[in-house]
Amino acid sequence: TATTTYTFTPTSGQCATSATLTITVNPNVTPTFTAYAPICSGDALSALPTTSTNGITGTWNPTLDNTATTTYTFTPTSGQCATSTTLTISIGNTTTWVGLPTGWDNGTPTNTSTAVITSNYNSTTDGGSIVACTLTISNNSSVVIASNNNVTLNGKLTVNTGSTFTLNNNANLLQNTNVANSGNIIVKRNSSALKRQDYTLWSSPVANQNLLAFSPATLTNRFYTYETNATPISNVYVAVPSPSTTNFAVGKGYLIRMPNTHPTTATVWNGQFTGVPNNGNVPVTLTNNGVGQRFNAIGNPYPSTLDMASFVAANRQTGDERITGTLYFWRKTNSTLTSPGYCTWNSGTFISNNESQVFNPNGILQVGQGFIVEAQDNATALSFNNTMRGANNNNQFFKNTNVVENNRIWLNMTATTGEFSQTAVNYRTDAVQTEDPFDAKYFNDGVIAFSSNINNNQYAIQSRAIPFEASDIVPLNFKVTTAGNYSIAIDHVDGLFSGGVQEIYIKDNYNGSYNNITTLAYNFASEAGTFINRFELVYQNALSTNIPSLTLNSVVIYKNNTDVVINAGNILISKVKIFDIRGRLLLEKGAINASETRMNVGEVNQVLL
Repeated sequence: TATTTYTFTPTSGQCATSATLTITVNPNVTPTFTAYAPICSGDALSALPTTSTNGITGTWNPTLDNTATTTYTFTPTSGQCATSTTLTISIGNTTTWVGLPTGWDNGTPTNTSTAVITSNYNSTTDGGSIVACTLTISNNSSVVIASNNNVTLNGKLTVNTGSTFTLNNNANLLQNTNVANSGNIIVKRNSSALKRQDYTLWSSPVANQNLLAFSPATLTNRFYTYETNATPISNVYVAVPSPSTTNFAVGKGYLIRMPNTHPTTATVWNGQFTGVPNNGNVPVTLTNNGVGQRFNAIGNPYPSTLDMASFVAANRQTGDERITGTLYFWRKTNSTLTSPGYCTWNSGTFISNNESQVFNPNGILQVGQGFIVEAQDNATALSFNNTMRGANNNNQFFKNTNVVENNRIWLNMTATTGEFSQTAVNYRTDAVQTEDPFDAKYFNDGVIAFSSNINNNQYAIQSRAIPFEASDIVPLNFKVTTAGNYSIAIDHVDGLFSGGVQEIYIKDNYNGSYNNITTLAYNFASEAGTFINRFELVYQNALSTNIPSLTLNSVVIYKNNTDVVINAGNILISKVKIFDIRGRLLLEKGAINASETRMNVGEVNQVLL
């Protein structure tokens, strides 16, 4: 029973000495196994493990029976210091929906129940959301899951021929295991309120959905894929050659124009997908042709919402970084605004493009939502899986459990004629002052481009290290295609910037001025062009008295129709003289006493000084 040392004493008359022998007695080990939650009848297990979690091998008696609750005995194979043990696996009940007034004939199903529906079921009137292990729809039954209700399954969904299963807008089908479903379902998904020539970036939650069948009234040349390496230029939308014979690829995004019969006023369009619901692991191939040619249109592949943070985290594991941490959403509408085409999200920070149908997604990818990601370095694929799915029922068409400190400033740059661009700076947990996964590259179009600068690269969202230091300086970039008057203002703030305690300034390096934008916008004039060193976001006024200096760049001159506009920022102009190229004085204006003036020079093309 215990390790003992024995002494061997030879009998007399032998030329031998005594000796010792130690016999080691090892204790018997009890094999351990992961406990099984109750399983569905005949559905959840294919075999019991032949090796225990603590390394003992052996055999089971009886063999696995998935039809009834059974206690199994595990007998270790010989040569191991181990005892036998038992394991009980419970089989869940079967319950059938037979219609009211009876309802479920064996009680409301749970996550271990085999649920069968043999009569029509509408979640609005017949009991709401459904939780089960497996769910089978049979007997030509119609199942309708209303908005804000969900179906959650540990196993598969089976829709037999003649029966229907419909998920209305903002309903979800959630599945926890990687099983194949059987039979078609209908998934309804409403667009934002859009006009006839607007576009939505869609992704199918079901298999084998045809593009043209999804939106039959859309012109056949208005279905697009995003091509990273198209010819002759890259990063463009290319028309699908034959949408009538092309299906949505699983996990891919497609830009589709509204039906040609859609109203010219902003109206919601009711989209409908039909096919076998996607489930389990979904790999998606990425096009990666090097820096600047790594952007891919992908999409939520499931008939349920998807958590952005979980999706990004799974595809940014250390040593297996497949994408950057930024998601881009097409939100351009057919309006009079010349807004950028995309909104940007990274680590919970969302950048708007000021369109009427833009809503902060709050970290949730909706059913049918397509979006754009950028591949990392040599990455060629990403993946979706069931752990990313969730039962969010909000209607925004676009969680991190760790406590993250965010201190954010959203800045808007606007023109007097309405052009708009937004950028954000965030002092957050785990960020650094150089480029990191919490920074979002600027990826957009539009006549205004407003961003921050890291290593001469443009970022729509820049994350900075904490703790915040008031001495910090953030360089800002901007591009304008038209000369004119513009302004920079705070859209909103959070964290330590709330309440206006910490003052926020725009430093204009053209005249050296510090301009407090905590409550008031900074107005300025600009020529057309790209400017990478004019503005800085700062938090201290370095001038004891704000006296701007006059430099070559302080005066901005541009043409507006037949006028020449002269703007000196916040310095007063006394007098202006305009000469032609031969040095002749053409116009003179004195006693201006303002920072901007206009002078009509006519329509003749000429060089003026």
